[in-house]
Amino acid sequence: MSNRKSKGAGRPVRVEPSPRKTAGVAEASERAKGREAEFLKAALNLFAESNFASVTIKDIAQSLGVNTALIYYYFENKTDLFRAVIDFALGNAFANMRAIEAGSEDPAELISAWLDHHVDRYAEIHHFVKIALDYKGSTERDPAVDATIANFYAKERELLARFVRLGIDQGRFRRVDPGRMAQFISTHLDGCMVRMVILPDFPLKAEVGNLRRLVLSHLEPDAAQKPAPRSRR
Repeated sequence: MSNRKSKGAGRPVRVEPSPRKTAGVAEASERAKGREAEFLKAALNLFAESNFASVTIKDIAQSLGVNTALIYYYFENKTDLFRAVIDFALGNAFANMRAIEAGSEDPAELISAWLDHHVDRYAEIHHFVKIALDYKGSTERDPAVDATIANFYAKERELLARFVRLGIDQGRFRRVDPGRMAQFISTHLDGCMVRMVILPDFPLKAEVGNLRRLVLSHLEPDAAQKPAPRSRR
């Protein structure tokens, strides 16, 4: 009897997962994402109603009717959960703007869309402003949370500066410093949102509209900068 192994013997055989198993894994992943989003919504509401220092993991678990161990399965601790809550509260803002930006090259329209988003999604952004203010005033501070908040404002300035630069390149805006203009819009928009937290009857929609008119009026190009009209033949 020959002792030689047959060709290919001993090589690892790759087994492709069955379509049913792959679908099952995808469904489980979607369920986990949905459960995590449920936890984040509950935590966002609690942090906004109370404050970062007083809310506990137990409070969040009780509001959801689950064991605290399940919360810890998804998040390492309260700080990790808080950072995820901020990401969750702000994530939709940039996702929405990416969709709008993909379908428009009108810089005035894009700036207006960002301002309108803060009015249309007031509840979510109001929660973010409230918990960010509470967090900044607490003694429980974490570098990762500080970085998450700072990153939002950096991304907002980058977004607005890109819109301003687009308008300048198209000859539709006067020549200004895009970074400084973006900082102006971001700061004054933030002021409107904070004022709404302090004074619930603050006319947010009207004041954001005033900010839009002020910004777009300031960006109007001088007569010398306006592109010459096309001659008719």
